Amino acid sequence: MDLFRRLNLHPILYFLFLFAAYIAFYNLGKAPLENWDEAWYAEVTKQILRTGELITFSWNGMPWMEKPPLYMWLSSLFSLPFGISELSVRLTSAIAGLAAIFLVTIYSYRQYGLISSFLAFSTITLNNIFIWRTRTGNIDTLVTLLIFATYFLILSKIKYKYPLLGITFAAIFLTKGALVLFPLIIFILHEIVFKREEFKKNLKDYIKLTFLFTTPILAWLLLGYSKVGMEFIRNYLVNSDQGALKLDLFKTDYISYAYYSLQRRFFWVFLLGAFLALKLVRDRKYFLLLLFSFLLPLELSFAERSNNWYLTPSMPFWSILIAFGTYKFIKFFNNNKFVILAVLLLTFYVSFKTFNENIIPLMNTYSTQKQTEASLEIKKLTKPNETIVRLDHLYPATVYYSDRKVIASPPEADTRSFFISRNDLILKIQDREIKWIIGTAKDMEAFQSQAPDLQFKLIKINDEEIIAEAI
Repeated sequence: MDLFRRLNLHPILYFLFLFAAYIAFYNLGKAPLENWDEAWYAEVTKQILRTGELITFSWNGMPWMEKPPLYMWLSSLFSLPFGISELSVRLTSAIAGLAAIFLVTIYSYRQYGLISSFLAFSTITLNNIFIWRTRTGNIDTLVTLLIFATYFLILSKIKYKYPLLGITFAAIFLTKGALVLFPLIIFILHEIVFKREEFKKNLKDYIKLTFLFTTPILAWLLLGYSKVGMEFIRNYLVNSDQGALKLDLFKTDYISYAYYSLQRRFFWVFLLGAFLALKLVRDRKYFLLLLFSFLLPLELSFAERSNNWYLTPSMPFWSILIAFGTYKFIKFFNNNKFVILAVLLLTFYVSFKTFNENIIPLMNTYSTQKQTEASLEIKKLTKPNETIVRLDHLYPATVYYSDRKVIASPPEADTRSFFISRNDLILKIQDREIKWIIGTAKDMEAFQSQAPDLQFKLIKINDEEIIAEAI
């Protein structure tokens, strides 16, 4: 209670924080892991716990160098007391997402008052993209929290500001590689615009920052190089983020992603806040807010990849600009009670509708439940050294829950990496190299029509998933 008194927050904010915690943690460990990123990171974490290897990771029986290690390290730490589970691999995301919500709300309250902080809270807590990443075992909310921390550190006047920035930049790289360029460029621009006359004075601090930024990264890269060779460094410095850094023509996908993630109606308040902040751009606070809000979407608009969750690091800043826009709007009408009431009613209406239509389904999703049941069953039926083939591309959850090597064989697949063409699959079944197949009833029926001479014992797991044993 003493801590709450020192924070000096309005009592309503504590109810909002409880609501945010409910959204972040309700049934967090109940739903099975989703395919791709979440199941990937969980399997990597499982292998870390089994082998104790913290530098060179493995997935599906092969070396895995897709993402830097920090998220998996933290997931392993949370898994140590009770073993790996859906909850333990999601805890890092949930805690980071909730912390970001708290910071957005408290900062907006201190800067712009209660009403404005309520809109900031609503637009981050009921942002379906942000909450989706908060409630799943993904790296996005962790890197978002770290990037958000750089905003406060750049503005701060604390003694160890620059060393802390160096550590934070290192943590961002060790979470999501090349994304560190986003806050790093903003920091450099800030120093050029606002601190250029203090360059000589701050030179030692810049050296400390650089040392603390690069040393952990270089140590990790050198350890990986000693185990794997140049491929380790090349993967993390050149081929990181799965093509997100490859350039493409300008596209508007990210504008529409921002529009819908801000529940459409609040998008216009965001633009109002941004326009008004532009008039104050000589103030460091608004200079940084604008850059953190717009630089990433602009960069991503020229990227080859197009994924809405890439925008997550900018979302806390959007909510702060919404708070600022709301504050200015209410102030324009001299804090008229009817205007405030109208703002509150509209916010309540949009928030309630968004919570029911977008957030509750996210809190109760079980998209891989039936696949999980089949994967656990095939784990019982097979030996650890046997390879399983899944007849679609959604195989990461099967890898995790079956605890077997899994190869995917969608209808149009070519044989490469973890994929096998249907023709090659038929040959391997005929040669007794592959015995077990798993997939939906529809995919199984289609495969059997392609290979009428093969005989299978079919095991129906539920109304979707079937296991086939070649006989």
